[in-house]
Amino acid sequence: MALPFHAYRLDIIFIIALICGFTLPEGLLIGRMIILPALMIIIIVTSLRFPRGFFRHPASLFYSSLRGNLMNYLVLGNFILLTSASLIQKQELWIGMVLVAAMPSSLEIILLGDLLRIEKNYVFTSVAGTYLGALLIVPLVGLCFFKYLHLNYWNIIVLILCLIVLPLVISRLAIEKEWDETIKKHEETALDYCYFIVFYAITANSRNFLLNLSSDLLIIALIAFTGTFAFYFVIRRIGVYFRGQENKINFFILLGTMKDCGLAGGIALTLFNQEVAVPSLIFAVSTFIYMNWLRFKTKHLNGSNNSQII
Repeated sequence: MALPFHAYRLDIIFIIALICGFTLPEGLLIGRMIILPALMIIIIVTSLRFPRGFFRHPASLFYSSLRGNLMNYLVLGNFILLTSASLIQKQELWIGMVLVAAMPSSLEIILLGDLLRIEKNYVFTSVAGTYLGALLIVPLVGLCFFKYLHLNYWNIIVLILCLIVLPLVISRLAIEKEWDETIKKHEETALDYCYFIVFYAITANSRNFLLNLSSDLLIIALIAFTGTFAFYFVIRRIGVYFRGQENKINFFILLGTMKDCGLAGGIALTLFNQEVAVPSLIFAVSTFIYMNWLRFKTKHLNGSNNSQII
C-alpha cells in the first residue's frame, strides 16, 4: 500500500527543522514568540478532518473516548511520570517530563490510523477524547506538581484553553460556515510552515543543553524509546494473547505509544525556561523514528501479503 506523500513531506520538514535548529539557532527568540500560533494552526487544520457534528454530543464522545484516555494518560502518562520521578535529578528536565506525560495523543495518529487500517471512528473519538481529557489532566498536573514553583497557575489554564478549546471551536465554525474547503486548499502549505516553526523553535532553544550530554538526558532518551518501541511489543503481545483483532490491537498501540511532543514543547517554552523543552524534543525524535519504523514495517507486511495472494 502506497504511503501518502503528506507523511513523507512532514518527515522531511521535521529533519530540516532539526538541522536548522542546531546549525542556525539565531532565530530561537522569534521561534519562541510564534510557536503558539503555529501550534494553534496545526490543531485547527487537523481538526477539520473530524466530520460535521462530531462534537455536538459530548456525553457520547466522553464515554467512547475512555479507551484513548486510558492508554494515553493512565498507561503511557503514568509510566513517564513514575520513571522520571525515580531517575531524573535535574528539576527543569523533570518538569519537562511532567509536561510530556500530561499531553494528549499525537495528531499523527490520524494519519497512521489510515495506514494501519484502523476504523476512523475509533481514531477520531480517541484522539479527540485525549484532547478534551487534557482540559482536566493538565490543570490537575499543574496543581499537583507545579504548586511549589513560582508560576501563575491560571496561565496554564488560559494556555490550554487557547491551544485546545479555541482551535477546536474555530475548526467547527469553519466547517459550519463551509470555510473548510477553502482552508484545505492551503492546508499543506500551512502545515509545512507551522511544523517547521514548532520544531525549529524547540530545537534551537534546546541546542545548548543537548550539546552538554548528561546522564539525565540519556535516561530521558531511554524512557522515550521504552515508551514507544517496548510498549509497542508489550501491547501487541497482550492483544495477541487475548486474540484481539489486528486493527484494534494497532489502535491501542498508537494510543499507548505516541504523545503530542510539539504541544509539550510549546507550553515549556512559553511558561518555563528553555531547558524544560529538552524532553519534548527527545520524545519527538523518538516518535519520529518510531513512526517511520511502523510505516516501513506495515508497508513490508502489506507487500508480503500481496505477494502471497498473487
